[in-house]
Amino acid sequence: MPSKYRGGFTLVELLVVIAIIGVLVALLLPAVQAARGAARRSQCLNHVKQYALGIHNFESTYNHVPKGNYSTGTFPQGGNTSWMFVTLGFMEQRNLYDRVVGAGSLVNAATQGILPARFPMLRCPSDVFDPKSSKYSSYVASTGPTCNNPPSGCPAPFQIHCNGQIGSGNTIPSPLSPLTHPGFQPSMSWGGTAVTEESVGMFTRMGALIRLADVTDGTSNTILLGETLPEFCEFMRYNGNSYGWAGGDNFIAQGQTIQPINWKIDRMAADPGVFTSCGCDAGTNPSGDPARCIMNWAVTWGFKSNHPSGVNFAHVDGSVRFITQNIDMRTYQYLGCRNDGQAVTVP
Repeated sequence: MPSKYRGGFTLVELLVVIAIIGVLVALLLPAVQAARGAARRSQCLNHVKQYALGIHNFESTYNHVPKGNYSTGTFPQGGNTSWMFVTLGFMEQRNLYDRVVGAGSLVNAATQGILPARFPMLRCPSDVFDPKSSKYSSYVASTGPTCNNPPSGCPAPFQIHCNGQIGSGNTIPSPLSPLTHPGFQPSMSWGGTAVTEESVGMFTRMGALIRLADVTDGTSNTILLGETLPEFCEFMRYNGNSYGWAGGDNFIAQGQTIQPINWKIDRMAADPGVFTSCGCDAGTNPSGDPARCIMNWAVTWGFKSNHPSGVNFAHVDGSVRFITQNIDMRTYQYLGCRNDGQAVTVP
């Protein structure tokens, strides 16, 4: 008699199937993660594009790009508003802009609960630090190769890229001889100037007025803005204002090219909750290297992201591109400077 057929899997067969499924999952997971990462990067690049378009719309009206900080003047182009805030009025965020303007000041808007406010382009989807906060932004304006005198006791390893010696305070450092990158002179440290001729990038944190006519290197060869990570950005993380990104007072107009892209800053083991100048200890600077310390502003103002190997940027002509962290530092400085007169090929 023929044997009776027995359906189902044996234990060995079931284990083989499970093992095959496990291998397939292991093979597919990196591809899925890469696809998600690419989608986040693309969305972030679109955010950068929207800011660039808003800045161009603003420039078409006022014949200059927004100031990094409106420390003087009449609100809303006064009262310490930021380039990002005034740009909202020329993007798809006019309602938020009008509500804040209606409050009469940034402080009033914060008191009334209008600010800080989160809007779709505020954060890059790859930036997951303190996701419930509406104060931080993943995007900062570019001051280019602006000098950055360090806090007392801390190093400034990248000052050579602004062509200046290491100085102190809000001053223009003495020039290096020879210049590291011929074509531009040292600028006012920290971007702390309202004088256009004392700046080299597209913005300053003190509100220098910069026109497209000042971009003599060409708008396609000059960086306008890019990404940052608030977790590792001391001027954003430790700014004490109540309204966040809408304020230009030492908050959102300090992106620099002298620091390498994605320069790694230590993740703090213990956040003291307040900024201490060069307060680099075991809690804030676990590596023990003050060139990686969040309390050293000379190393934290560079552009950075959580995208693998680079950062999204917008150029003055409105074009956007991903620039790798391995970019030649001279090329990077010339892309950051608006008037160095040097030929540069955009990577």
